[in-house]
Amino acid sequence: MRMMNSKWGDRRHPCRWIKETEDAGYWLPERKEILTQFFTRYLFFALAVLYFSSMEEGIAPVLFDRVEYILLVQGIYFGINTWFFHLSLKKVTLWRIRGAMAGDLLNVTICLIHDPYLIPPAALGFLMILLGNGMRYGMRLFGEILGGTFLCMALAFALRYRLGGFTTNAGVVFFGVFWVTLAMYAYILMGRIDDQRRQLDYRSRYDALTSLLNRHGLLAAADNIFEEMKTASVTLLLADLNHFKAVNDLYGHSVGDRVLTEFAQIFCESAEVGVCGRWGGDEFVSILPRCDEAILSKIKERIELRTQAWSKSNGLPMSVSLGIGKSPSDGQDLAALLSAADMNLYKIKTQQTESGNEASGFGALVEDSEV
Repeated sequence: MRMMNSKWGDRRHPCRWIKETEDAGYWLPERKEILTQFFTRYLFFALAVLYFSSMEEGIAPVLFDRVEYILLVQGIYFGINTWFFHLSLKKVTLWRIRGAMAGDLLNVTICLIHDPYLIPPAALGFLMILLGNGMRYGMRLFGEILGGTFLCMALAFALRYRLGGFTTNAGVVFFGVFWVTLAMYAYILMGRIDDQRRQLDYRSRYDALTSLLNRHGLLAAADNIFEEMKTASVTLLLADLNHFKAVNDLYGHSVGDRVLTEFAQIFCESAEVGVCGRWGGDEFVSILPRCDEAILSKIKERIELRTQAWSKSNGLPMSVSLGIGKSPSDGQDLAALLSAADMNLYKIKTQQTESGNEASGFGALVEDSEV
């Protein structure tokens, strides 16, 4: 068996689900999404500056007696937004997402309070916060930003009517009802979209037969592991089922699928300290952070013994060869460790073939199963 070459440039998952609890988490956007979001914030900052600075003579903000104070607020918001932009380019975290959204809410609330018109265009900024933030990160944060938006809008309108001397008319009522209806519809629609999104994300990263990570999922997981373990050792365990093609030819593909499924469970349960996946065909990979020789030896022993026991109890010929790759001696990324593990595995299979142990074992199992 030889590993096939692959393109490693597209290994990062563009937008992955960060799971915090069994039912809660959020979508982590890719760099391009972060750039789009913050440049949209800058665009609305520019629109707010243009809106308040171009007011007709004689029209002033509701509470501030000078437009310059509103522009000062926008300048502060610009600085806060730039700071979160800088942090997010380094690493996106939940508190940074919430901090940036809180800055958006505060800025739009101040703009709405001081909007001098009876039906305030500044209220549309809340809708952009919902569409630009809540719909980007999943239902949990969408619910948080929706609740925050309702609270801030209620506070802003209360202050406007209390301190600004505005009165309610049919246009204001229609505007409010329309906005609330649109926001709730977006929340319901986003719930359905998010469910489909999570299903598609799962199918793109997990193997349908074994329920382990597929190649794409392994590549994404490896990026995270190697990024976090820059100075620590990482061990890669590569498993290859022996004579799997012969099993398929002799017993049929349904039995072959059963062998793959059973071995996937054995492999995953035995290498419990690592991230396991199906690399393709009958090849399985486990990435083991901070795995010393004693732990690795126990893992290999468990895999071999459980595989042998399952084979005998089910009368099906299943055996496995294991190859090892370690960082930093064999390299510092997944490609290098896979190459080293593959070479190690190839040597082991060559030695087994030359000694005749593997072939004789397979033949004995075939005879037992035929009996």
